[in-house]
Parts: sequence; structure tokens; C-alpha cells
Amino acid sequence: MIVPWGRGASAGHLLDDALSALAAADWSDTDRPPVAWLHWPVDMANPYQSLLYSRFARRNLTPIRVRRLDQLDELLPALPDGIGRVLHVHWLYDVTSGCTTTSQAEAAVDAFAKRLDALRDRGVRLVWTVHNLLPHETVHRATETRLRQVMLAGADVVHLMHDSHLDILRDTFGAEPRRVVIAPHPTFAGAYPDWVDRPAARSHLGIPLGARVLVTFGQVRPYKGHGDFLDALDVAVRHDPRLRWLVAGKVREEAGGPEFMRRAAEHPAVIFHPGFASDTDVQYFLRAADAAVYPYRSSLNSGALALTAGFGLPAYVSTGTTIGGLLPDAALRRFDLSDPDKTAETITESGGAWERAEPVRAAVRDHVEDLAPAKVSARFAAELRRHLDPLA
Repeated sequence: MIVPWGRGASAGHLLDDALSALAAADWSDTDRPPVAWLHWPVDMANPYQSLLYSRFARRNLTPIRVRRLDQLDELLPALPDGIGRVLHVHWLYDVTSGCTTTSQAEAAVDAFAKRLDALRDRGVRLVWTVHNLLPHETVHRATETRLRQVMLAGADVVHLMHDSHLDILRDTFGAEPRRVVIAPHPTFAGAYPDWVDRPAARSHLGIPLGARVLVTFGQVRPYKGHGDFLDALDVAVRHDPRLRWLVAGKVREEAGGPEFMRRAAEHPAVIFHPGFASDTDVQYFLRAADAAVYPYRSSLNSGALALTAGFGLPAYVSTGTTIGGLLPDAALRRFDLSDPDKTAETITESGGAWERAEPVRAAVRDHVEDLAPAKVSARFAAELRRHLDPLA
């Protein structure tokens, strides 16, 4: 058999991809009958979904990428009779994408809710992963809130990445999920090359071995607080001249982006790579660092923190987020981004001794061992079957 395309990479090969993937389903397993695990939307640039589903086949769950929700109209009738059907919804940005007015956004949410009702009428079970509470730069707040209330009301299972998020959901949306599965964000172990050591990484980037390097990895966006952290860095380098801030990420065309680029270009303590890092280059940015820093103003989860933790880095994290729960307390220092002086004090008080201490490094290693993608995926699949199988 010749397969001249990357599976899941082309919408035109939707049926071929889906039906060939199901060829590996075990129809003889009466305890765990096969399930078509349809997931939408698809982020091909982020390995998260591939890692999350990496052990699903062992539970007779077959992940199938759905690029557009309307493709289900073609796909569902083509699935074999008797196979279970689950739609796993991830990010919700596509629902209101392109809506410039509140009335357009409201109509889009209404149409989405009707589509979900129709899918349930066809026997499709619904799972929702809560990646964030609301879009990072929310335009139609009331409408986006209602969209998430629709998901909470309709989902058979809601997937949260930390047990503290359940109370946050209740407080934010005033709704209770029917069933909850807690599965943390896995690290990205194995998803990116990792063969360089610290001296090689610093040589590659032109960073002195004696520098103390904090890294922030990921897109530069308003909610991530890059500009605010620069204010704190100005203070911090007066106390610790060895300090360097290594920033790697594309600057989105949003408020504050051009100003941050200008300031970063002029700042002697900032080393800025303004673009997407290739998979091979990720290791250079992370192996060159002593610790990660996340000055986010708000965020429920963070793939970037899971990435840096997987490379053994402790982190400095803003108190404005809940992502600190992704690391043990021993590997975490918090700072108040609204106070540049205190933030500078937090990141300079030990002169870097804290992040280099072996007990801190050991805490990161021990913690992320349990977040290996294979372990997270296997536990997640088992829990989902436990909740969904009785509903079949």
C-alpha cells in the first residue's frame, strides 16, 4: 500500500485517513469495544494532541483528526456499524473566529450548540478539554462565556489538567460538569531533539558560560506580560549584571508587540529570537538556560511550562496565573508582576543559587517523570473508558 501523504495532514484525505486508522481496531475485544475518537480542532504545529493520544490504541480508542466540524457530516456515515463514536473538543476559537460583532458571535454559538445536539442525537459522545477559561484576548466576553456554559452542559466528560481547575470552572461559569477526568499536561519528552549540553547550547547562541540565563519560550502576546517583565529586568540587572533573558517566540500582530521588539533589541540583557524555533533549535534555547520565567498576566494552563519542565528547568511564575500548579513548590518561585522591584528581588535574591541547587533540580526530575507522555496518555485513556463505556 502506498500512502503518498502525511496522515491527517490533508482534509481531502479525511475518509482514507479515518478508515485506514480503524484497520488496527480490535473488534474481538468485547470488554473494550472499538471507538472512533474524533478530535477537533487539529493543531499540527503542536505535538500536544499526538502525545496525549499516544497510548489510546492500547485501549481500543482510535484517534481521528477532524480539521473542520462540518466534515463529520461526511465521516460519521462512513464509520463501520457498531463502532463507538466520541467527539473530543479541544480549543473553541474556531466557533467565533471571524465574528466582528456580538450578534455574529451569538449566532455562531447558537449554530454550534445545535450541531452538538444533532451529534448527540446520532449517538456521538462529547468530551471537552479545558485548555483555557476564555480566549486570551477576549472580544465578546459574554458570548464566549455562554459558549463554555454550552460545553459544560453538553459534555459527557470534561477533561481538566489540574484538580484546582474544577473550582475555577464553577466560580467562572456557574456550572457543574457531569463527569470530570483530571489528566495533567504531559511533558514533550521525545517530541523534540535533545542532544546538546549547556556549553554547546551557549556556544551556539553566543551566550557566555558565566551568564545566568532565564528563558521564556513561546509566542509574544499581550497576556504573557513580556513588556512588564522588561521593567523588572531593568531593576534586576543592576543587582545581578550576569543576568540574561533569553526570549524565543514569534511576535503576534497585537498590542504591545512592536514596542516589546524595540525595547528588546535595545536591551543589553535580552537575547531575543523573534520567530518560530525549529524542532531542532528548541534544545538550544532550553539547554542554554538556568531556569524558565513566565510573567503571564493570566493563563489556566501552559504547554510552554510543560516543555521547559521536561528539559529539567525550574521556573519563576507570575502570581496572576494558575500554571504554577504544573510544577512542585520546591521547583517554583512566584512573583507579583505588578511590582517590578519585588519581582526583581525574587529573581535575584539567591544570585541563581536556588535554580542550580540539586534538590531543586531533583524535584523537577521526579515531578516530570510522572508526566511522561506515555504515562499521561495511558492513564487518560483508561479513565475515559471508565466513564464512557457505561454510556455506550
